[in-house]
Amino acid sequence: MKLHHSRLKHWLAPLAQVIAVLLLLSNTLLWWLPDGQALIVKHFATLTHETIQVTPFAVGVGWGIATLHLLIMVFGIWAMASVFRLLAQGDYFHANVALQLRRFGLALVVFGITGPLVRLLMVLAVTLENPAGHQAIALSLEMNDVLVVLIGALMVMLAHALQAAAAIAEDNRQIV
Repeated sequence: MKLHHSRLKHWLAPLAQVIAVLLLLSNTLLWWLPDGQALIVKHFATLTHETIQVTPFAVGVGWGIATLHLLIMVFGIWAMASVFRLLAQGDYFHANVALQLRRFGLALVVFGITGPLVRLLMVLAVTLENPAGHQAIALSLEMNDVLVVLIGALMVMLAHALQAAAAIAEDNRQIV
């Protein structure tokens, strides 16, 4: 079965917005459900062998840090939804396509760069109220952080190219 992009392009913008909302919702559910807390603490906070007491303070601060970090990605996904919407209308050289693509790329760059800091703050928040000797500091750089930054930088460069193409298209429209 062949996938028709003409139908798909009209669903991409709302789908991106739904995904953005689901990211925030799933983050909240994971932090406020006991099994989810364990999953987050062990994996997101890079704590795999340490014994951790997750207090209400740790949950609140951890959820806040994770939510603030996710809001960067939500902003980027929302910008990408705007790009999808413009492309679905056939506005390939609209000035907002480049603007929104740049916003998406910058959101990816910021999200990737802040990833290690967020994990560090998460570990500090989660282990802050642990007894002496059971507090931790963990700094980690993951390959996904590097890839997200590189893809974001590529999106920013593509936005610059689209902006130049839009200017050329506008000049051609004025000539004709």
